[in-house]
Amino acid sequence: MKLSDAVEQLRNARAAHKAWVARAEALIEGMNVDKEHIPMLPTDCVFGKWYYGSGQALRKLPAYKAMEKPHDNLHRTYMQIFKLLFEEPDVSAWGKLFGKAKKAKAEQIKEAQVLFKRLQSTSDDVCEILESLEEQLITAAKKQKINSTINNTLG
Repeated sequence: MKLSDAVEQLRNARAAHKAWVARAEALIEGMNVDKEHIPMLPTDCVFGKWYYGSGQALRKLPAYKAMEKPHDNLHRTYMQIFKLLFEEPDVSAWGKLFGKAKKAKAEQIKEAQVLFKRLQSTSDDVCEILESLEEQLITAAKKQKINSTINNTLG
């Protein structure tokens, strides 16, 4: 794989990750999001498909190894947000009559917003790791090119 292809894939994965975070925020804001755009497992999102697919070519780089845990944490936090927003509040029939369901739902949204702040912070960490990964990839490619030039000169 050429360096330019690897960097492009990496940048596309980063863009897909950012779009996924934006859709999570849209859910909290009450916007409809297509179910196929709401992956739950770390292997289901576009970024995860890259990471566990063609991104494996970068697995020897330290930043690649550092990516898995924060990415898994993102999905775990997202699952908590999803459950909060789409599970019915535990309110009795009497409570529903007196508007307690609406209050419980408002509390769930507030809790989802707090969780989203955590998700966004973890997302920032993932983006920093991706930037490091890109730098490591470019540095490794330059070293390899230098080494192959030295070998060709000495060989």
